[in-house]
Amino acid sequence: MSLHPSLNRMSAFTKMLGLQFKSMEAGTCTLALAIREDHFNSTARVHGGVIFSLLDSAMGAAAFSVLEPHESTATVECKINYTRAVVGGELECIGKVVHAGTRTVVVDGEIWQDGALVAKALGTFARI
Repeated sequence: MSLHPSLNRMSAFTKMLGLQFKSMEAGTCTLALAIREDHFNSTARVHGGVIFSLLDSAMGAAAFSVLEPHESTATVECKINYTRAVVGGELECIGKVVHAGTRTVVVDGEIWQDGALVAKALGTFARI
């Protein structure tokens, strides 16, 4: 896999969460997250914000991958459905561009664990 420019754009926040790039192609990004104790909320389940951050990061990287070299992107909105509680293990998140317009990019995101859907999202990202 050749390095895509987005691979060099991980923020301190995504590094702190432990997100790892698995693969990147034009319009698609796959990230992984090994669950740690500090990802849990007070009910011993992975915090929804961790799940959202994983989705937003994969979807944002997928959006970024279809931009022109002089452009950047930012999340405009995102709708998420949490479908399964996570109590450990590893998550895989796939972001896929659904539509790349002149002003926005629409991206679909899914998180899977052991063949089960954990969360599903649809987001809009600005072309800046």
